[in-house]
Amino acid sequence: MKTAVLINGFANNGSAERKWDHIEEEVKSTMPVGTLYIHFSETDNHISLMETLVTEYEVKNFVSAGGDGSINNLINTLAQVTNYQLAPFCIGAIGLGSSNDFLKPVKHKIRGIPVRIDFENKKQADLGIVEYLENDMTKKQLFIVNASLGFTAKGNQNFNDNSNKIIQFLKPLSTNLCILWTIAKTLLNYTNIHLEIAYDEKQFSTSVTNLSIAKNPNISGSFCYDVDPGTDSGCLGLYLAENFKRQQIPGLLYALYQKRFSQTKNCKTALVQSVEINSAKPVLLETDGEIIEASRFRFSVLPKALFVAD
Repeated sequence: MKTAVLINGFANNGSAERKWDHIEEEVKSTMPVGTLYIHFSETDNHISLMETLVTEYEVKNFVSAGGDGSINNLINTLAQVTNYQLAPFCIGAIGLGSSNDFLKPVKHKIRGIPVRIDFENKKQADLGIVEYLENDMTKKQLFIVNASLGFTAKGNQNFNDNSNKIIQFLKPLSTNLCILWTIAKTLLNYTNIHLEIAYDEKQFSTSVTNLSIAKNPNISGSFCYDVDPGTDSGCLGLYLAENFKRQQIPGLLYALYQKRFSQTKNCKTALVQSVEINSAKPVLLETDGEIIEASRFRFSVLPKALFVAD
């Protein structure tokens, strides 16, 4: 099967290119003969590139060399080109970004950089899908790691603000330091959001501090939920933290760091197949590090939608 490595050198505030240079030769010695290596940027026509790779080069194995946002872009572009017929394809990754949660727990590294590029040992994986309204049109967004509303979404918006000089300085230096600074900045003026939530025949309104809908329990840095929805279970993990005061949020984050979210007061965990969320006004939703804004969301699962490399 033909393989393509898509290198987003602009990930992690532009430092991804240097990381790629550091491991390029070892990666190439591992990949099959004839593998395509393509450097791209956010301004490139990704749809046209994907159409060429799929139809002309008949690529079936894709490696995203970047961060979680790069993987999100790869999966969603591939879905658009194939009309969501993803079953023949396999996805791998090289963690060059500031956020590499897709690669957790890390099993393989090249010169300290996490990788999933073993296509001989691949397995089927579910994808999450969120549908939302934008300009009265229903849009779809796939995710392979997680989607979040509330504190995490606001934090991701701050984390992705590359116009901020502190972000520009900290991201290439240390992801964990950048995450800590982002948490502090987000805490300064964060307020809970009021949402209506429906799942498993339950329907309720609540003041949400944070809500994650996930296929992977890792949400950023060393933070992780303690219930894993499983790669190919057909379920999403729902993790709800409600009615936290601002001064209590550091305790919530510590519980995530200690992997005891489900044991924490005002926290709910469930494995679900679909979730519906409504808000009286538009709210931020983060999907694999990418930001959406809408007032209604419906989450579901595409079971065993594609393969992922080991």
